Amino acid sequence: MTSKKTLAEKTAEAIKAMIQKDHYEPGQKLPTEKELCEMLNVGRNTLREAERILQSHNIVTIRQGSGTYISEKYGVADDPFGFDMYPDHNRLTGDILEVLAFMEPEIVAIAAEKRDQHDIERMEDCLNQMAQKVDQGLSCIDEECEFYRLIADSSHNIVMERMTPLLTQGIRFFASTLQQKDFLYATRNYRQVLSGIKHQKAVDAKLTMSYHLLFLRRQYLELLQRASIDY
Repeated sequence: MTSKKTLAEKTAEAIKAMIQKDHYEPGQKLPTEKELCEMLNVGRNTLREAERILQSHNIVTIRQGSGTYISEKYGVADDPFGFDMYPDHNRLTGDILEVLAFMEPEIVAIAAEKRDQHDIERMEDCLNQMAQKVDQGLSCIDEECEFYRLIADSSHNIVMERMTPLLTQGIRFFASTLQQKDFLYATRNYRQVLSGIKHQKAVDAKLTMSYHLLFLRRQYLELLQRASIDY
């Protein structure tokens, strides 16, 4: 038996439909509370509860004293696979790297076919920032994960764009164990990947990324073995 939806839940669905219909973008502000109440014919308490429902699903962000905005996460849950609650991060990291090794090269190949000039410029900027941090001896984990996200964006495939940030959790876990020389090696490989994407050489880009990820996973397994961790 289906439970009856509350007025707040129905209002949340109406706001969500409006967001989709009017093509709201992340960061864009919704109409004021007064305007939404009039549009949806509901009271302020109902509207506020509806907005809290949408915020819990990362669809909107409520900024006290400013208004309600479309969330940058745009409906993507913070941890939909429950990775943060998995007790064995060593096992989880290895498994994510394994999945990444056969998924990411295919994403790279599609990006090489579909990328545009704006995509290329963003990836180049990201790698330049990563290289700069490597030269300064600083952590560049954020830039590395951002590079994977930008590759997914360049595929112009919605599913890939949504899945890649989840998979890069493995990169983030693993990267915390790396030394600066490893990041220097990674930066060089990523520049080769980008070169393949830029010149639409899908096979070259795919093979370079495949080799790099297999190397990372092998290196990670060796790290676990040295630490006497049974993976």
